[in-house]
Amino acid sequence: MTYDYEAIKRENIERYGTEIGRIGEMLLANRYAERTHFIFELLQNAEDALARRKEWEGLRSVSFNLDETSLRVSHYGDPFNEDDVRGICGIAESTKKFNEIGRFGIGFKSVYAFTNRPEIHSGPAGFAIEEYVKPTIAPAIDLHRDETVIQIPFKDDDGSARDEITTGLKRLGASSLLFLREIEEIAWDVEGGASGRYLREEKRVDSDVRRVTIIGRQEGECGIDEEWLVFSRLVTTDDGNGTKPVEIAFSSIQDEKTGEQRIRRVNQSPLVVFFPTDVETHLGFRVQGPYHTTPSRDNIAKDGPEGAWNKRFVEQTASLLGKSLCWLRDNELLDTKALECLPLDSSKFGEASMFAPIFKGAKNALLSEPLLPRLDGGYVEAERACLGGTKALRDLFNPDQIATLFGQEGDLAWVSDDITRDHTRDLYPYLRKELKVQDIDPESTIRKLNQAFLEEQTDDWILKLYDFLNGRTALQGEWWFADLPLI
Repeated sequence: MTYDYEAIKRENIERYGTEIGRIGEMLLANRYAERTHFIFELLQNAEDALARRKEWEGLRSVSFNLDETSLRVSHYGDPFNEDDVRGICGIAESTKKFNEIGRFGIGFKSVYAFTNRPEIHSGPAGFAIEEYVKPTIAPAIDLHRDETVIQIPFKDDDGSARDEITTGLKRLGASSLLFLREIEEIAWDVEGGASGRYLREEKRVDSDVRRVTIIGRQEGECGIDEEWLVFSRLVTTDDGNGTKPVEIAFSSIQDEKTGEQRIRRVNQSPLVVFFPTDVETHLGFRVQGPYHTTPSRDNIAKDGPEGAWNKRFVEQTASLLGKSLCWLRDNELLDTKALECLPLDSSKFGEASMFAPIFKGAKNALLSEPLLPRLDGGYVEAERACLGGTKALRDLFNPDQIATLFGQEGDLAWVSDDITRDHTRDLYPYLRKELKVQDIDPESTIRKLNQAFLEEQTDDWILKLYDFLNGRTALQGEWWFADLPLI
């Protein structure tokens, strides 16, 4: 069985004109800032094809094999049907459903930066595409009956193709697998040169939480071993006809002393639209969603309908962050290191920032939920938390005593002594300036001592107070010290 490529060619010539081969290079082949962007487009197509292959228990891998004259890309997604042939030969004629991520009609055309005649071999389909829209039968090649192969022979005058694509494959990295659901392995190999292989495993740990492990290797680098906690929320489209996920991923690492997993901040966090873009979020975790990006993936829309769509996804991500923090707390993973992943620098999240709602969402969560680690165990809301400058002060005054002295209804709680000016240089000022957490020092505390308070304390506690004051000549020299009812 084969398809009527001549009929599809005639229809496309009628639809797109006879000059498409001449103008296609300007309009289609060079839409992206980097020519190797096509690698991500092919991965997107493979991810979607695997998603359509129901009850498939075979390989969920994508491989890239590069030699001097061509690139061969292989995967085991749903075989091409006639609609797919028409879609990949058309312009903006995608056969994708709403919840799929690729753009078959336009995205695939990025391969023409390197080739004039790509070939597709999949199921009954075996064809080449000439002049962007004209399918023609191609000689059969050796492939597994469940395999789809995309063959990209390089242009005769493109001497840099091999080196450029090698660089592009090296940039793939293990993180390309993080937010995928179908592809479990990416492997690439350069004939006579470098190679790389990345594997993804995932385990659902809660209804909307999964643990993703990525391992791999790349020549010239250390082995890759990453673990992530990924939180998801499905967002319904405005027309109600579909859903897409927004996701947050926290990196975790095994504590060398305890062997337990701990959340850690990532140094770079590009916005991910299933694959990393050029947009830096300035977050200590990764965020993913089906944002509308520019073709080169170097920015996202901020205005018009697409901008409104993107803002909606950011707001949903901000809400998801609050839920994620509560889950980390309930699972004993919300410590100081985890809090340092949050957006803490207000200068990077002003009103002009697309990600300002995430900054505000984190702040609101910390104000309204018990999420700050307490010194005595458990967690406390920011409005009921206090920072203490010295260990001696925290040891002397318990939360009830501090609340009484500072006129707080209910109790206050000392935050964990891991949070200090010196050791948490971003988190400490954030608590003070953004969350208005009280910073209680010895002078302000001692000045509030009054007779009624002291009469309520035990003799043992009074002795500890004297020990605390003994030798603190700076306090004793203050003008107000002699008026304290200490005797």
